[in-house]
Amino acid sequence: MVKLSAIQQEVQKISEAIASVINMDVIISDNAFNKIGDTKRHFDEDVKYIKDTYVIGKVIQTGKALVISEKEEGENCSVCKEKEKCNLQAMICIPIKYEKKTLGAIGIIAITETYRKTLLENQANLIEFLERMADLIISKGLEQEATNKLQIVKNQMVSIISSIDEGIIAIDESGHIIYTNTVINHALNIMPEELKEKTIYDILSQSYIEKLINEKVQFSDIEVLINRNRREFHALVSSKPVELGGKSTGFILIFRKMEDIYKVVNKISLSNLSTTFEDIIGTSSEIEQTKEKARRVANSDSTMLILGESGTGKELFARAIHYSSNRKNKPFIAFNCAAIPESLLESELFGYEEGAFTGAVKGGRLGKFQLAQGGTIFLDEIGDVPIHLQTKLLRVLQEKRFEKIGGQKSIALDVRIIAATNKHLEGMVENGEFREDLYYRLSVIPIHIPPLRERLGDIKILLEFFLKQHNQKLNKNIKGFSPEVEAVLLNNKWKGNVRELENVVEYAINMETTSYITMNSIPLKIKNLQGEKFSPKKIIPIEKMEKELIKEALMLYGNSVTGKNMSADALGIGMATLYRKIKKYKLE
Repeated sequence: MVKLSAIQQEVQKISEAIASVINMDVIISDNAFNKIGDTKRHFDEDVKYIKDTYVIGKVIQTGKALVISEKEEGENCSVCKEKEKCNLQAMICIPIKYEKKTLGAIGIIAITETYRKTLLENQANLIEFLERMADLIISKGLEQEATNKLQIVKNQMVSIISSIDEGIIAIDESGHIIYTNTVINHALNIMPEELKEKTIYDILSQSYIEKLINEKVQFSDIEVLINRNRREFHALVSSKPVELGGKSTGFILIFRKMEDIYKVVNKISLSNLSTTFEDIIGTSSEIEQTKEKARRVANSDSTMLILGESGTGKELFARAIHYSSNRKNKPFIAFNCAAIPESLLESELFGYEEGAFTGAVKGGRLGKFQLAQGGTIFLDEIGDVPIHLQTKLLRVLQEKRFEKIGGQKSIALDVRIIAATNKHLEGMVENGEFREDLYYRLSVIPIHIPPLRERLGDIKILLEFFLKQHNQKLNKNIKGFSPEVEAVLLNNKWKGNVRELENVVEYAINMETTSYITMNSIPLKIKNLQGEKFSPKKIIPIEKMEKELIKEALMLYGNSVTGKNMSADALGIGMATLYRKIKKYKLE
């Protein structure tokens, strides 16, 4: 509903304008009998409120126009107790109406005999004139109402924009900043009033900003690192056009904080993949010792190197270490260095900026190191990283910072690195295939996972575990293994370790049609063991067996101090004992 009191200043100006045109006194009231326009010549004293006994009060009540030819003839004037104070000689008063509702009234008053005659002689024209003025007042009221509604909508929009987690900068077509929300103000450490004379170039002077403003070329998810007022703001920025009536009126820049991006990556990477040391199946002393060592160092931020043959569960250990650490609520990013072509390895690890090379995705791309921010990155098959990229990896380990391909800004890194390999890195170092300094940086905490043939006591437990797991997965109900099959599986060398064992069980469950796994359902290469006689092994002297085991360990891990340390761990003996045995068996 239009309220005349909301435009009192405008109404007063209109009353004065009317008075100056017709040289008569003017009074205007709203429908609550509040005087909102008055030239104050018809009363000897100031009247603040309209009484319903006044002429104008009568018009407001009835909604009908009145013409008073003289004070004594007017019904309201003749009974008015204040008529002696009133200078009224004649009056024309009309209602101010909108949509059949009386919002107030407007009256002109002749206060001399001369103006009385003029008013009465021209009353038709004056009534029409007052009706036009009433329409003007209504239009001003509607305009104010629309302005109020627009202001309310604006305030609501500002509140909404200020409450979201993304930074917002609104610019006009020339790039001048016209609005910023609280998120961006805090991120840039700047007050809104400081931005009044600034343009977007003062914050982002990049080519894509020039194209946005000059050529209307939009962009999305471009990584930016803004250093301002001793504060660093790391975000992805996108642009949106602002159009009114089909015409461009500027742009909105939306900044998504990188810490929020990392949270999304974290949420996805944690989905159904959380692993603990209890998930590593086995009770043998060999695997228990390995798990205990990994548990002790899980909460450390030191770089780790997991050594072991293919299929021993290196990634499983890496996950268990991560989810037992204080980084467990941050991302775990696994990356197989051998699964990516050498030409793409660097861009996958470190990401790249837009235009860094032919075929680069618009806006650039985040690398695996950046996605692991705050958490753990697992670099599997680290021995397959080319020598030129090993230099960059070494710098990342030393400085905890990196640059994207095509980038010029150094990005701080908070990531724990766990590397793994099935290769003999010390031998690669000696052959010049792996940097010695990188090797020592990676192997701060080496952990060796024993192959399945060294933990024979775990085979039966693993068979039962995989039988249950794949029964459920394949909707089968196999109860167990026949004695013949079990004997074959327990005596297999399992060169592919736990992974090979699981594949054999899954294959057998798929093939089997009875309640127990039979020889007919296991792979041919395993079945060939059926004809072998599992007779007792030839007794070998303990000292000879001990010598061969030590020799085998040294061949596997090398003769360096680190290799001997790993050999001692694998053999379950102390370093002093190992040195004594090496000397005893002349294995130097």
